[in-house]
Amino acid sequence: MTAKLAMRGNRRLLGAAVFPMLMAASVASAAITYQVDQTIGLGSVMGTITTDGNTGTLGASDITAWNLNLNGVGATLNLTNLNSGVFVTGGDVSATTHDLYFNFSGTPGDYLLFQVSFGDGYQYYCDAVSYTVCYEGATVTPQYVLDASEQNMPESGNQIIGVAGTPEPAAWALMLLGFCGLGAALRSRRTAAAA
Repeated sequence: MTAKLAMRGNRRLLGAAVFPMLMAASVASAAITYQVDQTIGLGSVMGTITTDGNTGTLGASDITAWNLNLNGVGATLNLTNLNSGVFVTGGDVSATTHDLYFNFSGTPGDYLLFQVSFGDGYQYYCDAVSYTVCYEGATVTPQYVLDASEQNMPESGNQIIGVAGTPEPAAWALMLLGFCGLGAALRSRRTAAAA
């Protein structure tokens, strides 16, 4: 009888140690990938923006990866986190677990910019409240700011610029592991209460 009780105690101790680690792992790797599909004038921006999973107001450090195809008149460009940077000024970029937003009616001077080389007028996608480093509204510039490839659209209000896709396979695996751990802990409690 005492060996049986000791085994139950060890299972509880293991569950108490493992379950918090599983939950912490699932929270720590809860990156969200948003699908971007915007028409800007005669051009477009299509691809993905990945965040660290934070919701509410986002800064540049919350955006961990991107793969954006910029399409303008007669030109295209692919921007990724390997060949470009992301720049956020102000508090007009925000996220929920479902949507990524930019508030075009926010604080003048605020912007979200993905660009090969900051501030040079070449190769960028920008959402801006007012004219700053890029034009007001949404702008796609696969080549240069003064050529026909650049497209700009005035925008207003808090607009969805990306929609969350399905979770990554690793996220599904962590969630499944977490649910299994929760089930085992509940079963262990029921068994202990019955004894």
